[in-house]
Amino acid sequence: MYLPYKPVHSKEWLERYLTKNFYKKKYDRFMWWRSYTLRNNPLSDLHPLRDRIANGDFDLGSFVFEIELVQHRINEKYEKIGHDEVQYREQIQLDKARLKRLQEDREKDEKNKLEVLKKAFVLEFNMTKEQYDKEVIKSHKDLLSFYFKMDDKYGKRGWVTRQAPKGLVLAADRC
Repeated sequence: MYLPYKPVHSKEWLERYLTKNFYKKKYDRFMWWRSYTLRNNPLSDLHPLRDRIANGDFDLGSFVFEIELVQHRINEKYEKIGHDEVQYREQIQLDKARLKRLQEDREKDEKNKLEVLKKAFVLEFNMTKEQYDKEVIKSHKDLLSFYFKMDDKYGKRGWVTRQAPKGLVLAADRC
Protein backbone atom coordinates (compact mmCIF):
# COMPACT_ATOMS: atom_id res chain seq x y z
CA MET A 1 0.00 0.00 0.00
CA TYR A 2 1.26 3.46 -0.88
CA LEU A 3 1.63 5.74 2.15
CA PRO A 4 2.01 9.54 2.03
CA TYR A 5 5.19 9.56 4.19
CA LYS A 6 8.11 7.23 4.75
CA PRO A 7 9.56 7.97 8.21
CA VAL A 8 13.06 6.62 8.84
CA HIS A 9 12.41 5.24 12.33
CA SER A 10 9.60 3.10 13.67
CA LYS A 11 6.94 4.70 15.84
CA GLU A 12 7.93 2.59 18.86
CA TRP A 13 11.59 3.53 18.52
CA LEU A 14 10.71 7.23 18.24
CA GLU A 15 8.52 7.14 21.34
CA ARG A 16 11.24 5.35 23.37
CA TYR A 17 13.94 7.75 22.17
CA LEU A 18 11.89 10.86 22.89
CA THR A 19 10.85 9.75 26.37
CA LYS A 20 14.46 8.80 27.17
CA ASN A 21 16.10 12.02 25.93
CA PHE A 22 13.41 14.70 26.27
CA TYR A 23 10.67 15.73 28.69
CA LYS A 24 7.06 15.41 27.61
CA LYS A 25 5.58 18.91 27.62
CA LYS A 26 2.24 19.83 29.05
CA TYR A 27 -0.16 21.42 26.59
CA ASP A 28 0.86 24.97 25.77
CA ARG A 29 -1.64 26.97 23.78
CA PHE A 30 1.12 29.22 22.42
CA MET A 31 3.23 26.30 21.17
CA TRP A 32 0.62 23.59 20.76
CA TRP A 33 2.54 21.84 17.96
CA ARG A 34 5.48 20.91 20.22
CA SER A 35 5.24 17.83 22.43
CA TYR A 36 8.75 17.54 23.87
CA THR A 37 11.36 19.82 25.40
CA LEU A 38 15.04 19.52 26.32
CA ARG A 39 16.04 17.60 29.45
CA ASN A 40 19.04 19.82 30.16
CA ASN A 41 18.68 23.56 29.96
CA PRO A 42 21.25 25.06 27.59
CA LEU A 43 24.23 26.71 29.26
CA SER A 44 24.87 30.40 28.72
CA ASP A 45 27.56 31.83 26.46
CA LEU A 46 29.65 32.49 29.57
CA HIS A 47 30.29 28.76 30.04
CA PRO A 48 33.25 27.17 28.22
CA LEU A 49 32.47 25.75 24.79
CA ARG A 50 33.54 22.26 25.84
CA ASP A 51 31.00 22.26 28.69
CA ARG A 52 28.26 23.47 26.35
CA ILE A 53 29.04 20.67 23.89
CA ALA A 54 29.06 18.08 26.69
CA ASN A 55 25.73 19.45 27.98
CA GLY A 56 24.16 18.81 24.57
CA ASP A 57 23.51 22.44 23.67
CA PHE A 58 24.38 21.78 20.02
CA ASP A 59 22.80 18.32 19.68
CA LEU A 60 19.96 17.57 17.33
CA GLY A 61 16.69 18.86 18.78
CA SER A 62 13.47 16.93 19.23
CA PHE A 63 11.93 18.47 16.11
CA VAL A 64 13.27 15.87 13.68
CA PHE A 65 11.83 13.03 15.74
CA GLU A 66 8.53 14.79 16.38
CA ILE A 67 8.18 15.33 12.63
CA GLU A 68 8.55 11.59 12.08
CA LEU A 69 5.91 10.88 14.75
CA VAL A 70 3.47 13.19 12.98
CA GLN A 71 4.24 11.42 9.70
CA HIS A 72 3.41 8.08 11.34
CA ARG A 73 0.14 9.55 12.61
CA ILE A 74 -0.78 10.76 9.11
CA ASN A 75 0.07 7.35 7.63
CA GLU A 76 -2.16 5.62 10.22
CA LYS A 77 -5.07 7.90 9.34
CA TYR A 78 -4.50 7.20 5.65
CA GLU A 79 -4.65 3.43 6.26
CA LYS A 80 -7.74 3.78 8.47
CA ILE A 81 -9.77 6.10 6.23
CA GLY A 82 -8.81 4.60 2.89
CA HIS A 83 -9.63 6.38 -0.34
CA ASP A 84 -12.16 8.93 0.92
CA GLU A 85 -10.13 12.02 0.00
CA VAL A 86 -12.45 14.57 1.65
CA GLN A 87 -12.56 12.80 5.01
CA TYR A 88 -8.81 12.13 4.89
CA ARG A 89 -7.96 15.80 4.30
CA GLU A 90 -10.33 16.81 7.06
CA GLN A 91 -8.74 14.36 9.51
CA ILE A 92 -5.13 15.38 8.82
CA GLN A 93 -5.57 19.16 8.82
CA LEU A 94 -4.21 19.60 12.32
CA ASP A 95 -1.37 17.14 11.70
CA LYS A 96 -0.33 19.02 8.54
CA ALA A 97 -0.29 22.31 10.46
CA ARG A 98 1.78 20.68 13.21
CA LEU A 99 4.16 19.24 10.61
CA LYS A 100 4.65 22.63 8.96
CA ARG A 101 5.37 24.42 12.24
CA LEU A 102 7.75 21.71 13.45
CA GLN A 103 9.69 21.94 10.19
CA GLU A 104 9.93 25.73 10.53
CA ASP A 105 11.10 25.40 14.15
CA ARG A 106 13.67 22.77 13.17
CA GLU A 107 15.13 25.01 10.47
CA LYS A 108 15.35 28.01 12.81
CA ASP A 109 16.84 25.91 15.61
CA GLU A 110 19.50 24.31 13.41
CA LYS A 111 20.45 27.61 11.78
CA ASN A 112 20.78 29.28 15.19
CA LYS A 113 22.85 26.43 16.65
CA LEU A 114 25.22 26.42 13.68
CA GLU A 115 25.73 30.19 13.86
CA VAL A 116 26.36 30.12 17.62
CA LEU A 117 28.71 27.15 17.24
CA LYS A 118 30.74 28.87 14.51
CA LYS A 119 31.02 32.03 16.57
CA ALA A 120 32.07 30.06 19.66
CA PHE A 121 34.79 28.15 17.79
CA VAL A 122 36.19 31.32 16.22
CA LEU A 123 36.24 33.06 19.61
CA GLU A 124 37.76 30.13 21.50
CA PHE A 125 40.45 29.05 19.02
CA ASN A 126 43.05 30.90 16.96
CA MET A 127 41.10 30.40 13.77
CA THR A 128 39.25 32.56 11.29
CA LYS A 129 35.72 32.02 10.00
CA GLU A 130 37.15 30.79 6.70
CA GLN A 131 39.35 28.25 8.48
CA TYR A 132 36.34 27.07 10.49
CA ASP A 133 34.31 26.65 7.29
CA LYS A 134 37.08 24.51 5.74
CA GLU A 135 37.58 22.38 8.86
CA VAL A 136 33.92 21.71 9.57
CA ILE A 137 33.40 20.19 6.11
CA LYS A 138 35.88 17.40 6.87
CA SER A 139 34.31 14.35 8.47
CA HIS A 140 34.58 13.99 12.23
CA LYS A 141 33.25 11.36 14.61
CA ASP A 142 31.34 13.80 16.76
CA LEU A 143 31.38 17.41 17.90
CA LEU A 144 33.57 16.77 20.94
CA SER A 145 36.25 15.07 18.83
CA PHE A 146 36.08 18.03 16.42
CA TYR A 147 36.60 20.34 19.41
CA PHE A 148 39.72 18.46 20.55
CA LYS A 149 41.11 18.32 16.99
CA MET A 150 40.70 22.09 16.59
CA ASP A 151 42.32 22.59 20.00
CA ASP A 152 45.34 20.54 18.88
CA LYS A 153 45.54 22.19 15.46
CA TYR A 154 44.86 25.86 16.26
CA GLY A 155 45.23 26.21 20.02
CA LYS A 156 43.13 28.38 22.27
CA ARG A 157 43.24 32.13 22.29
CA GLY A 158 45.15 33.63 25.20
CA TRP A 159 44.29 36.79 27.04
CA VAL A 160 44.68 39.76 24.76
CA THR A 161 47.14 42.24 26.21
CA ARG A 162 46.18 45.84 25.90
CA GLN A 163 48.88 48.20 24.80
CA ALA A 164 48.37 51.90 24.64
CA PRO A 165 49.52 53.92 21.66
CA LYS A 166 52.76 55.84 22.20
CA GLY A 167 52.34 58.74 24.58
CA LEU A 168 49.01 57.51 25.99
CA VAL A 169 48.77 55.96 29.46
CA LEU A 170 45.91 53.60 30.26
CA ALA A 171 44.03 54.08 33.53
CA ALA A 172 44.94 50.52 34.58
CA ASP A 173 48.64 51.32 34.08
CA ARG A 174 48.55 54.30 36.48
CA CYS A 175 47.77 52.16 39.52
